[in-house]
Amino acid sequence: MKAPEFEAFLKTLLGQDASASVSVATFTEAGYAISRYGLRMTLPAGATLYLQIVSSGGTRPAADHLGSPPPPTSPVALPARGRTPLAAVEAYLAAVLTGSRDRRIRDVEVYGARPVRGAVPYGLNVTFHSGARISCYVAHALRAGVNEPGTRRFPSVRAV
Repeated sequence: MKAPEFEAFLKTLLGQDASASVSVATFTEAGYAISRYGLRMTLPAGATLYLQIVSSGGTRPAADHLGSPPPPTSPVALPARGRTPLAAVEAYLAAVLTGSRDRRIRDVEVYGARPVRGAVPYGLNVTFHSGARISCYVAHALRAGVNEPGTRRFPSVRAV
């Protein structure tokens, strides 16, 4: 799976999750031109995240490799008021992906669960049975009422 396919796949999954009330648009739909693929997510409490999507590894086979999906992770409720921890957003996204039981997905790794923090503190790695990998980076995290992302990317704030 490549970035454009994953962008559509994740947007569909988020749109089907009525429990969270997350509004989602692709970067193209949102007019965000700094990165080619990704989703702008407006969370229930009004904060907005820009989730950059980058693909790597594995060449695209004629047919997707299928295997056992990762075990579903516990559902995470995003708060409707107040601040939203970015760790909760990571866990929410992981739960949506693992809950899909998609047999193309081998593993979903949450950045916040890694023992060593990298340059991008919040996001996910999704590994597929084909060997392909998708990285989802929280590129911008905007508190409720802020409409335009600034120039600073990959925030280290813990909540928005």
